Amino acid sequence: VVYGSSVQLSGTVSNHQAGEFVMVLGRPYGTTTLSQVDMVTTTAKGAWSYMASPQIQTSYQARWNAVTSGIVTVKVRPKIILALESRTATRGTFSVQVDGNRPFTGKRVLIQRITPSGPTTVKSVKLAANSSATFTIRLPRHLARVRVVMSSSQAAPGYIAGYSNVWRSS
Repeated sequence: VVYGSSVQLSGTVSNHQAGEFVMVLGRPYGTTTLSQVDMVTTTAKGAWSYMASPQIQTSYQARWNAVTSGIVTVKVRPKIILALESRTATRGTFSVQVDGNRPFTGKRVLIQRITPSGPTTVKSVKLAANSSATFTIRLPRHLARVRVVMSSSQAAPGYIAGYSNVWRSS
């Protein structure tokens, strides 16, 4: 999931009864033990669900009576927002903001132009103290598409590679 988004975890208890209590446990990246994050109640046919909003990679497990589920790990991408600040006929100035549960100060993002033959990296930009940066790139006069990518090595620890929205010239 992208930082700030949710994912649904669900299952069914073996007695298929409504009204059973299922404990949802979580272990965020960097911690060693599972702890209770919620208690949910089963519905018809013993089904349960939980909307998880992990802030960083988190492993989840469900417990019902003496029965424990397998562990499911939800990986999280940093949220990357690309915005056009200004444009001339041949250049564009953009801002990028990277969000997570910790700062990405000093980390690098790649600026890519998307062409019919695929993405091409045109610049590498270092993020400032507020996990953001402003940069200028050359833009073709015709249709241009630009995105920002953060590799897994720059997003780590606790995050996987992420990418921004695609900016399209009009």
